[in-house]
Amino acid sequence: MTTRTLINPNHIQFFNSVLLACLLGAASGCAIGRQTILTTPVGPAPSALASTSQKGQLAVFSALDRGTPGDPEYATPHHSGYSLLSADGTRLRYVYNRVSTFNEAPELVTLSPGIYKVTAAASAFGKVTVPVLIEAGKTTSVHLDGSELSGWSRGVGSEFVSLPDGLVIGWRAREDNKTTQ
Repeated sequence: MTTRTLINPNHIQFFNSVLLACLLGAASGCAIGRQTILTTPVGPAPSALASTSQKGQLAVFSALDRGTPGDPEYATPHHSGYSLLSADGTRLRYVYNRVSTFNEAPELVTLSPGIYKVTAAASAFGKVTVPVLIEAGKTTSVHLDGSELSGWSRGVGSEFVSLPDGLVIGWRAREDNKTTQ
């Protein structure tokens, strides 16, 4: 006489459900909860010509956001909003980062010279906090959307700030121009 053991179909369904939940949890944890804090400040391009303005500007090319289907702005992607912080981490304001409905360029923010921090979404990387140096009469650009940094291929690697995955996000601030707020 032979004995056959049948696997209970309820156990298989339970096992598959647990396995699926674990896989979804692991996959979503890769980008959702991730936050990277960089310590090297991004500054204006070394070749940037200064205007006579006593203030500088900041352009943050954060991850693109399409919004919600049905929104009037859904057709044109915009750079996602970000938090602008003081050097000590105090939140100064939230920047919506939209110029207009049909323009995907990031908002240019005018700031007094000094060190600030930006907390924004980086494409395929998660949330990052990046220190930025603002110089009078110059624009500092932070490229978190994967867009090309102007002139980056002609420089030396130590001239740039990169995410841990190697994505170049901006020009390294020159040590002689670092100031405090």
